[in-house]
Amino acid sequence: MSAISTPAPEDGRRVDLGGLYNVRDLGGFVGADGRRVRTGMLFRSSSLHRLTDEQAWQEFGARCVVDLRYDRERDAFPLPDFIVHDTHAPMLPDHWRSDEEAKRGPADEFLSSVFRDMLELGGTSVREILHELASPDAYPAVFFCMAGKDRTGVLAAILLTLLGVSESDVVADFALSGDEVVALVEFLRTREDFEDHPMMNQPVALLRAPRAAMERFLAEVDVRYGGLPGYVRSLDIDDETVHALQALLLEES
Repeated sequence: MSAISTPAPEDGRRVDLGGLYNVRDLGGFVGADGRRVRTGMLFRSSSLHRLTDEQAWQEFGARCVVDLRYDRERDAFPLPDFIVHDTHAPMLPDHWRSDEEAKRGPADEFLSSVFRDMLELGGTSVREILHELASPDAYPAVFFCMAGKDRTGVLAAILLTLLGVSESDVVADFALSGDEVVALVEFLRTREDFEDHPMMNQPVALLRAPRAAMERFLAEVDVRYGGLPGYVRSLDIDDETVHALQALLLEES
């Protein structure tokens, strides 16, 4: 199992991967039994199709690559040839469209409703991802969508919660994406032309990552499933898989 150098403390958990936006290490949080999530193991990112630096990718050394994007996004923005053996596990189906009326309401309410859709429609993908990440051969691992905020944020919330990370830390991790995504969209406005681009046609409020959106979502999941671990159990994910994730991703006590 290879390792990746951890960013310096003053840089937080942000990782420099060939200049991509919104890449960070999910390690460092306090998890179950006071054990910390291992660094250099699990990463979240914006879309890897923008990566042009093959050497940076080889040094990154990811062994498991999970693409959460729609089919139409993968077709429009394919991964570079040097990224091989990726797993396509979309959090929403290709035919999914957002509710335009709801989009005009408060950003946290709209985003939390989209997150709920991901749980309802993305269960098969979540199950596949968790089984894949329960293998020691999967690490280091990285997962991504277009901006690395919403679909990536929901999967990060699921994984961190299974590792025993507190709700406040899950929310804090989500909120880190806001400034990164706004900067990414400004960078891309003259570089990516896609009719149904999931970022270009959104107001700034929806590009950001309001803490209230993740807080509202987690509260709703608590009511419906008894929390994200309850949701995972509803997917017929057994305790052995969750324990394997914890053994791999939490430091020894």
